[in-house]
Amino acid sequence: MDDLLDIPKFLRKGKKRGRPRKIKESPPEINLYEEWDKIKQKKYGTKYNILLDNKFRRIGTGLRIIYVSEKRKWVHVVSHAGNPYTTQPIRVRLLKRKWEDTKKSHEKYENRCKKYFEGLKDGTKKTGKV
Repeated sequence: MDDLLDIPKFLRKGKKRGRPRKIKESPPEINLYEEWDKIKQKKYGTKYNILLDNKFRRIGTGLRIIYVSEKRKWVHVVSHAGNPYTTQPIRVRLLKRKWEDTKKSHEKYENRCKKYFEGLKDGTKKTGKV
């Protein structure tokens, strides 16, 4: 070890032993979201893309994707984002009449949006709130 910058033998990397690893082929492109959606609908109920208000505090407000199972008196609402095997769902139970009110308010919102966007296509409205 004449040179101070020389690497000692115990720090040098030895030759790799064993056979070389085979390169795995990448799996074909699968749309996991469609698969997950089928699993969630089977597990939780009907899928809704709906505008929520403060009745669903645990889930949040705004446009959300939820899964709904309607019973005689109660409605079970589940919000589950992502992989159904690894993430936990958020569950809410509320009375059926409150759920009906929420659906009606969402229909009103959709009608307002349709009128607004039809006005934009016609050229009668240029700007404004929805």
